[in-house]
Amino acid sequence: MKKILVLLSLLVVATSCDWFVFDNQESWNAQVEGRILDSKTGEPVQFAWPNTSSISVIELGWDDEKAQTWYVKCNGTYRNKLVWAGDYVMDTKKQNFYPVTQPFKLQKGANTVDFTVTPYARIIDPQITYEGTKIVARFKVEVADAEQTPNVDVALFGFTDRWVSDGNNNFDFDKKQKAGKQKKIKGIDGQTVIELSIDTTVESGAQFAYTRDHFLRIGAVATGSANSGKCYNFSPVFKMSGDFSKVETVTNWDED
Repeated sequence: MKKILVLLSLLVVATSCDWFVFDNQESWNAQVEGRILDSKTGEPVQFAWPNTSSISVIELGWDDEKAQTWYVKCNGTYRNKLVWAGDYVMDTKKQNFYPVTQPFKLQKGANTVDFTVTPYARIIDPQITYEGTKIVARFKVEVADAEQTPNVDVALFGFTDRWVSDGNNNFDFDKKQKAGKQKKIKGIDGQTVIELSIDTTVESGAQFAYTRDHFLRIGAVATGSANSGKCYNFSPVFKMSGDFSKVETVTNWDED
């Protein structure tokens, strides 16, 4: 009986101390979605996994204001369901657009916030066709500031799924698919039509080993005194059927 009384006394003492105080910190109370918009065209900037897939955001008002990584979908939209209401700043220095700082505020509940940026390069009127045995891309390129980025390389990337990019690419430009990449192009005036091609009869990784859909994307990297990270700007993603008879733009990027 004495042992039971001692245990009960200890339990009373323990429950009265800080060990049993519940965490009353407020949970996430806001959600935000929006677009990364081109300052000239007003259209969403194209992004790509894994090398150009995020922006940097800082929540203000904390002693330790660390940058958060918010991921952006390939079509230039984003969604974050786990945030707090408060004051923020989008402060992104290394991306496929010129460094930008944009403050914004989030209220409790749903929010929509668009960010306006200036991409280093723009791919204009991209078209992809199948001619003979080759996949052919035709397009134009312009740069936002020719003095800061006078050098432009372009490439046609191919992969086995829609995450095609400079980081997910099966085309071997150095040895087997040299016509798929062009270095230091001269036509960066937005008027000159540029052409790249990939020979489907030439082995290129796993791309043409089997009959499958082919996911294609045009990329342009503008470099000089700006864009030290050599980030690519992109066209939308195109899907070409396994028999090369149909080409369509990939528009489904709705996953969170």
